[in-house]
Amino acid sequence: MAKSLLFEIGSEEIPSGFIVPALSFMRTYVTKKFAEARLNHEPVSVFGTPRRLALSVKGLAETLPDTVETRMGPAKQAAFDKDGNPTKAALGFARSAGVDIADVSIANTPKGEYLSVTRTIPGKPTTEFLPVTLEEMMSQIPFTKTMRWSNPDVRFARPVHWIAALYGDEILPVKFGNITAGAKTYGNRFMAPAAIEIKSVNSYEELLASNYVIPDIEKRKAAIWDGVTLNATNLKAVVKDKELLDEVVNLLEYPHVIIGRFDDAFLDLPPEVLVTVMIHHQRYFPMYSLDDATSLRPYFVAVSNIVPKNDTVVRAGNERVLKARLDDGKYFFTEDLNVPLKEYAEKLKDVIFHKDMGTSYEKMERFRKVALYLAETLAPEKKELVSEAAYLSKADLNSLMVCEFPELQGIMGREYALRQGTDPEVAQAIREHYLPTSAEGELPKDVIGDIVGMADRIDTVCGCFGVGLIPTGTSDPFALRRQTIAIENIILAKGYRVSITDLIEQALLNLAPKLKRDGAQVRDDVLSFFRSRFVSILQGKGISGDVIEAVARDFDDPLDTFMRADALMSVKPEPWFGSICAASKRVENILKKVEAAGDVAENLLAQDEEKALYKSFKEMEAPFIAHSVKGEYASALKLLAGLKEPIDSFFDKVLVMSEDIEVRANRIALLKNLVGLFDRVAQFSKIST
Repeated sequence: MAKSLLFEIGSEEIPSGFIVPALSFMRTYVTKKFAEARLNHEPVSVFGTPRRLALSVKGLAETLPDTVETRMGPAKQAAFDKDGNPTKAALGFARSAGVDIADVSIANTPKGEYLSVTRTIPGKPTTEFLPVTLEEMMSQIPFTKTMRWSNPDVRFARPVHWIAALYGDEILPVKFGNITAGAKTYGNRFMAPAAIEIKSVNSYEELLASNYVIPDIEKRKAAIWDGVTLNATNLKAVVKDKELLDEVVNLLEYPHVIIGRFDDAFLDLPPEVLVTVMIHHQRYFPMYSLDDATSLRPYFVAVSNIVPKNDTVVRAGNERVLKARLDDGKYFFTEDLNVPLKEYAEKLKDVIFHKDMGTSYEKMERFRKVALYLAETLAPEKKELVSEAAYLSKADLNSLMVCEFPELQGIMGREYALRQGTDPEVAQAIREHYLPTSAEGELPKDVIGDIVGMADRIDTVCGCFGVGLIPTGTSDPFALRRQTIAIENIILAKGYRVSITDLIEQALLNLAPKLKRDGAQVRDDVLSFFRSRFVSILQGKGISGDVIEAVARDFDDPLDTFMRADALMSVKPEPWFGSICAASKRVENILKKVEAAGDVAENLLAQDEEKALYKSFKEMEAPFIAHSVKGEYASALKLLAGLKEPIDSFFDKVLVMSEDIEVRANRIALLKNLVGLFDRVAQFSKIST
């Protein structure tokens, strides 16, 4: 008879971001273990709140399936003597298998005849299997950080206070530290704090709901969003910051929506200040105008973990807290506007960026030079604006507002720059040089933001590598991987032709007094780091591994590398492509064994096939190079189609390693020049066909 399983871990409040990954692990873990044990069941359901992680499984059989085990013993000739009597080897095998010698059979195998015992092992009760599985799972849940408390032998995200483990109406003997499982759970900490007896596994959700807990995350999320949007509609407003919902839903167990209001005067602050305070500091949902989704309304939505007797009291408390934060913001904003942004920039001289890389002012001066270097190529007409944007880019780090609300760096710099009469392009670059903030994040809209952002990042990457702060494994405290990918994404998205090697060398030139490692080694390490990150980008764009290997060898210009890879992917299915790759492989193998001469002497071309190949090669050489120089790689590669037949005929009919030394050298030179042309695009020998 099938029964239901309920397993709940009760603890102190678990951080919001820990809950979903933990539940995902629990579901995957038990599903895998049940599959390995061939234990049939219905889909695994998971539940999570700040105080509990739980799973429920219906339809679990009371006994695991029987297993059939076959054990092989010694060879037949070693198991019986000449009279057919069992030897010690045979008797020992039967004894170890737990059977009489008469029950041993002979099995025919590819290696001959061997003793064999096949027996059926009855499946053990599910009540024996589950406790071990659940204890192992609980100890392996991968939290970002864990704690020890009164149980020194176990760790968990937060101290565990209870475990409920029921299979049908039977309590499973699960233990974790000094906590032993029972059949009790707890409701809302404030509204139903007493212990609750779980009388039925299948009524778990209803039981908790009656005690002010909604254990299902999606149901809790729907309840919050329905309440938020309904109240916004009543006020002719909209709520759009739905990403906050994923955090708020795991901060409470029983949501109750409350609408609050703040003074219209605060709307004079930059909207980012209001949104930052409400979302990042108070976890409130801002309200926006129904007619203009960028315009804030003087309302917010707070979500409480209790149903108060009087909403007015709770509303007033939330409004009071928000007003205090906004009063601070208004004061900071007013005071900051009285200080020229250039004055804040000069104060960076007193701010240490890193003990080995100097002050933030020194860093700014370094990447300002790199930015001007980039501007020479990317936007020479905007060099003055680039210089000013770089100079002011970090100034707001000294402002009162950003010191209190670090999330507003760049945003406040732009705002102060605009209000102090700075060129709008410079102001925009102050904000946008921080973009993108993630691999798929929004990019700067203007070239000045691109240039300053790339210059800032390359200084950080080279500086960290130069003083030995190199990412290892999952450790990357300065987010060098993200910053490297950001540079490459900007280059690709905007179509910039930038030499990464030159960019690195320019940054290292300015960092020279700070380096603790050999500059050439730092350059090579950083270039390799950029290459490996770019490989990830190419993989994300669907470029196959062999094509990546073929183009990444010459990685320096990311845009050029991508264009070559993209062109190769477009012609790879063509019927002629395999011959080009095969020829490259053959030539590469030949050149490993011999020295290749330089030019081809036409008078030494003896056979029609090599003459035909040379003629075809010379006809397409100039246009191939011309297309390649312009970055028209798809057009260049299509010219190779005309080489398929001459190449195939050459290798079918021509003996490259001729006994005539001059002829041999000339043929090798022809092949060397041919593959040298291919190499302008990629190392074709690396491509599988």
